[in-house]
Amino acid sequence: MKQKLLLLSFLILPLLVLGGWYHGGGEPLTRDEVDNYLSIIKEQKQKPGGNHNLKILRRFLENDDGKPFYTVNLYKYHPLPQYELGSQFLHQYVGQSGRDAFDRFSKVMIKLMASHSSHPIFGSDWVDDGSSNWDRLVIVRYRSRRDIAEIFASDKFAEASEHKWAALADHDRLLVQGLHIPSFYLIGLIMTLFISVFYVLYIRNKGDK
Repeated sequence: MKQKLLLLSFLILPLLVLGGWYHGGGEPLTRDEVDNYLSIIKEQKQKPGGNHNLKILRRFLENDDGKPFYTVNLYKYHPLPQYELGSQFLHQYVGQSGRDAFDRFSKVMIKLMASHSSHPIFGSDWVDDGSSNWDRLVIVRYRSRRDIAEIFASDKFAEASEHKWAALADHDRLLVQGLHIPSFYLIGLIMTLFISVFYVLYIRNKGDK
């Protein structure tokens, strides 16, 4: 009986730890933290690909509530990537498309998001039926505004963003925050806990007979 309970604890504990890491629940950013992140991000603007509207970004970070949020991203690609004169990539990817350049950015971005418990939850090439000028729609879940600030402040993001801006002819981003549908992970965790409790009670009742 004790061995089975110990085994269950080893199975449940990692799920609880993972759940805490995934869902965050940290404190909102302080003004000093916002100033620090913006100072770093401002310096990133000197690097290839650095491109942020700092006024809008400041307002976004100062309104932090510490909760997860989603962004709905719309992208329109250049037929050919538009690297700036002097870029090391200007002649490296001749013949490739704007979409190829954006994929190079995405490979870096996805790793950065994963390290901050953030990830895309939906992505689709736009249906070419003449109803929209956008090429792609992507919905991303971020654990917190602190996480996205840390991503924006990283050297890897600034360097990879050169591919992003070379790829995009146009883009738009909508912030979505409010009622969150429980994630698949959370549902799985609840089910695991329910089954575990039921199993323990079953074993205990069986031992009492």
